[in-house]
Amino acid sequence: MATKSSKPRKTTSSRQKTNQTASTVTPIGPAGNLRETQNRAAAPAEQRIQAEVRIEEEIRIRAYELFEERGRQEGFHDEDWSRAEAEIMAKYRRDKSA
Repeated sequence: MATKSSKPRKTTSSRQKTNQTASTVTPIGPAGNLRETQNRAAAPAEQRIQAEVRIEEEIRIRAYELFEERGRQEGFHDEDWSRAEAEIMAKYRRDKSA
């Protein structure tokens, strides 16, 4: 009959861990470069989103101004929005081309 030993068994992997030293060198490779590339790409995307939000807010304000100019008549919100959008987008196209 076999008896169990109370000593813990050493496996090859546990022996290898004790012989290895931790590396203090930071690896340079695609992962580091990828992170930097993503950060650079995220900034223009975030700026574009902020610009779109700003443009939409300007359109909203101009559409409300058109509503007030008409004497606050109901039922023309689509026309007001379309006209405001055309005006604001034309302004941004002019500014961009200049």
